Amino acid sequence: MTERTRDAPEADSPPERPAGPVAELDGVTREYRSGGETIAALADVDFAVDPGEMVAVIGPSGSGKSTLLNVLGLLDVPTAGTVRLDGGDVTDYDDEARTMARRRTIGFVFQSFHLVPMLTAVENVLVPTMFVEGDQRPRARSLLERVGLGDRLDHRPDQLSGGQRQRVAIARALVNEPRLLLADEPTGNLDRDTGRNILEEFERISAEEEVGVVSVTHDELVTEFTDRTVELIDGVIQ
Repeated sequence: MTERTRDAPEADSPPERPAGPVAELDGVTREYRSGGETIAALADVDFAVDPGEMVAVIGPSGSGKSTLLNVLGLLDVPTAGTVRLDGGDVTDYDDEARTMARRRTIGFVFQSFHLVPMLTAVENVLVPTMFVEGDQRPRARSLLERVGLGDRLDHRPDQLSGGQRQRVAIARALVNEPRLLLADEPTGNLDRDTGRNILEEFERISAEEEVGVVSVTHDELVTEFTDRTVELIDGVIQ
């Protein structure tokens, strides 16, 4: 694969946000070499998510769901095809440009939460703002209050339930005001009632803030809350 060399955009001048999909894959293929053979985790995939739309991506293990999420989140680079954010081609961005685009546009909610054990809820939410000018603590507190954790601001992860830790992760994903929220098995570690509450929070965020939400999942409950469900099998959208 050729080296990615496009220069990073200026950090203090984000591009205008046109109408249309917040994220789009056009003919994306992602291949890996394993044991001397080439495996296509994604094969000529077309996919888009609009602002305010919730999409569930389902499929068996090994079908390419995580790869799809990683390519959308600029954590992985396609072997072929085009990736766009807010209408702009980001396929050939170098590492610095991808990092800046993620910080500007994308929030992540991981299945295992990935909270820092020694930090409080507020401090965990502030982690993505380390290089952002100004005091972001009021926004972090406001987000935690919005997700029902106003009385847990100074609690560490080991002092929170699974659902509360997931809410901290959601607040952290939103602190930089992303246009796209990517969730990996968002209900995987939660009981049914807590999972439903989390999905209701996603639904509210999507509707009120016009955030595009893509959830990779095995849980059929997730599909009850989404506008659209996409099935992946062997790297191909069905």
